[in-house]
Amino acid sequence: DNPSNHPYRPDWDAGQYYDPRKFKSEFLKPKRIKYEYEDIECRLGTWHDPENIGWSTWPFKRPFDWYYQPLSNRQEQPGPEDRNWHDKPVNIFHPRTKVLEGEKQGLLLTKSKWMQRTGENGMLPQHITDLGDAVTIPDQENRVRDAILYAHEHDSQDILIDRKQSAKYLISQLLHMCSGLTGQFPALLERRVVDGMNVTANWQRGDDLIQTKGELGTMMLSKSPLPPFADADDIAETVDHQLESIFPVAPTIDLTVRNIYKTEDHTGFVDGYSFPHMHTLFLLDSDFSSRRRHMNVKMMMFAHANCLARARKLYGKTEMDLPEPITAQGITFEGGVFHFLVYQLNTTKLQQDSGVKNMVWLDSDNRLYNYMYLWDYAKHVWPLKKRPRWVKNNKKRLEVGLLEYNPDVFKKFVGMYMNGVEVANAQKVQQQV
Repeated sequence: DNPSNHPYRPDWDAGQYYDPRKFKSEFLKPKRIKYEYEDIECRLGTWHDPENIGWSTWPFKRPFDWYYQPLSNRQEQPGPEDRNWHDKPVNIFHPRTKVLEGEKQGLLLTKSKWMQRTGENGMLPQHITDLGDAVTIPDQENRVRDAILYAHEHDSQDILIDRKQSAKYLISQLLHMCSGLTGQFPALLERRVVDGMNVTANWQRGDDLIQTKGELGTMMLSKSPLPPFADADDIAETVDHQLESIFPVAPTIDLTVRNIYKTEDHTGFVDGYSFPHMHTLFLLDSDFSSRRRHMNVKMMMFAHANCLARARKLYGKTEMDLPEPITAQGITFEGGVFHFLVYQLNTTKLQQDSGVKNMVWLDSDNRLYNYMYLWDYAKHVWPLKKRPRWVKNNKKRLEVGLLEYNPDVFKKFVGMYMNGVEVANAQKVQQQV
């Protein structure tokens, strides 16, 4: 019964196999075991004897597999018997989707034209820029600096603050600063900020059925819809616009294909809700592998889905050029950089590339600050006394703490927040404290 003296395994004494009766610390280290039929990794606790056969059959037993599931417990993919099964598959865009071709692929999926594009970037509508310049908050720059400092250094007792936690706190502080303008503009009382809303929309692009669904980040809602950003003449000019192709890549290459789905559109709230219109969507970069193109397309797709669901709720599912465009906004924050989006849905005729196009304004790579020095982090991870050369070359960084703060970025944030509120004569308005 002694496995160390097994006639078929004379090499047990060499330490290649784990013997619980001859336990030594070196057996805790992972070792590779060569079998005739497979190559597996042996760790502490790998061997077991569920059938209680005994030690004599030990060398001929398969090791314990932590990921093994009996056939009776496996979750098999449902088939045509499912009530939501469709023979025609759908291409799903969800919050974790990362497109290959970036903004060009998003424009193809939503049948949109990038307005005021300059190279790889763009500009916001002039109306939003004017609002940001017209409305100011007392001690605005110092309050934004304090919010950044608190979000990165004082919002936790831990040495390191989670990236998502600091971003969420900073966005909430900027929204709180903007909400202080309510006394000057009572129309801001008709806003609500909610978290975790689900949006679903389906549309046909060519021969492909596309669906956008998932739980979003933070969304600001309003009682009244946003006004259109472009007039009828600008909308008519989009008829001659040709969508940029990404051939040989298919626009749906990154989307998840499923045969089980629902065809109903959903805006995220029930009928009769007091704040039924999406104002601005706030997305945070919770995934470290996301890039600018991924965040911009995510804003674009979910803004399009929300506008499309609202349009079908107002005008029905018949494809048409909308008599009144439906608009939405989006703001993304990742590591000190803001990306702004404005979307206008002009048509629900999305199957063909011809005809009226929807409109997108994108203003990316707006860096609010370049570097935030975390003294506590540096002190614990790499003491300054052990890096005198670094201290000598970065003396200014150690003294300032926050480098290259750009106040124009927060002005754009205020302009997006104030959109939909009338500011008389576009004069600078100071908050009444």
